[in-house]
Amino acid sequence: MKSPLFLINKRFNNLRKSEKRVAEFVQKHLDEVILLTIQGLANKCDTSDATVMRFCRSLGYKTFNEFKTALIPELLHNRKKVIKNIKNKSAPATVKKKFLWNLDQQIHSTVNNQDYNSLKHIAQQIIKANRIVIVGIGGSAGVAYILNDSLGGLGIYSNYLNDRSVIQNMIPTLTTTDVIIGISHSGETEEIVSALKNAQEYGSVTIALTNFSPSPITNFAKHVLLTSIPDNLVGSFSCQARISQLALLELVAIEIKKQLSKE
Repeated sequence: MKSPLFLINKRFNNLRKSEKRVAEFVQKHLDEVILLTIQGLANKCDTSDATVMRFCRSLGYKTFNEFKTALIPELLHNRKKVIKNIKNKSAPATVKKKFLWNLDQQIHSTVNNQDYNSLKHIAQQIIKANRIVIVGIGGSAGVAYILNDSLGGLGIYSNYLNDRSVIQNMIPTLTTTDVIIGISHSGETEEIVSALKNAQEYGSVTIALTNFSPSPITNFAKHVLLTSIPDNLVGSFSCQARISQLALLELVAIEIKKQLSKE
């Protein structure tokens, strides 16, 4: 298959106006696009996820991830490395240098892709909530615990749950004045998706923290906090995803503090 940039140039005139904005952004920011989620790219181009998908399909790619994968040779050709591979035999100095590079890229992309207006709304919902419930399982449980602790430091009481049965029993007690925050990197953790789905039916404000949109968890979230971790960066051992999650939650905490100060 031809390179994505070649296909963009070839088919540019046949694209819709909104799709042309996506094409122009890709041409100018090739290294940034590889780190964006589909929603992140849509926000950058002031358009919708559906438009980005139409753009990808007009070039012959079935999914957005397939399109991003096709961009990698272009990045290598331009000598731009977004994520640096750390080899097992790398010298300590090299490991530290590459790790810091990857960490900087990851957090920079995550923070820049977040819609700050959405983040402000999330902070408002948390402040005025009657009850706040934070749910996470496995690695996400640690992030949920830290968020619970951070809110406590701001004088906001919340509940942190990581037990499947407790989460299941808690959902029916939620009301329209409550907020539930579900954390799942994949966006597919069954218990967390179910918790947000049921909470939505009870009229509660649902907030999702995930790396993928669309995903099952975002289908039931009124507000979404999105990290931007490339699929190939996160291994089963890695804390990279958690670092970006905590960076976003720190932004929420900062906004909460700002709003409380005004009050």
